[in-house]
Amino acid sequence: MELNEPDDAGTTRELAAHRGLWRHWGSPAAIYGTIVYASVVAAASAADDDQASAIRLLVFSLVSIVVFWMAHVYSTALGYHGDADRLGDRLRDSIRHALRESGGMLEAAIIPSIPLLLAALGLLPPDFGVNLALWLAVLMLTLLGYTVFAVRGQRVLICLTGAVVTGAFGVVVILLKSALQH
Repeated sequence: MELNEPDDAGTTRELAAHRGLWRHWGSPAAIYGTIVYASVVAAASAADDDQASAIRLLVFSLVSIVVFWMAHVYSTALGYHGDADRLGDRLRDSIRHALRESGGMLEAAIIPSIPLLLAALGLLPPDFGVNLALWLAVLMLTLLGYTVFAVRGQRVLICLTGAVVTGAFGVVVILLKSALQH
């Protein structure tokens, strides 16, 4: 029996949870946004381990993801609007489509921003906040990699393989951060 064939209330709830997660954070824009956000955090994190540098990092990272999001919205709207199958569509339809398609990019920054915010407020050591943000991005990518295959009813081994491959993008970002700072 496949996962998308409900056999009891537990399986139906599990499938609904997987689909809910995928719909909000599992879009291509969200996966891309998670990788971009982690890359910006990794590249912009300085050796300075004080609250002022934590504030600068948080602001720089958030502004960067908003700029990437705006570019993503623009390019998606432009591509959608220029599609030969949509020549009769209005520009606002293309923008609405782009906003819907790109929202996950901003959502992807929420969870990794929490430890950065806590570091900026002085509640976490800045270096720990950066590392926690990066590992949370890896965890998000891993969960999304697992979820996309689980929603399609794949076996656990396939789901785990998807998790490892997707999470590996975040691990590469962490390795690059280490290489930059040592």
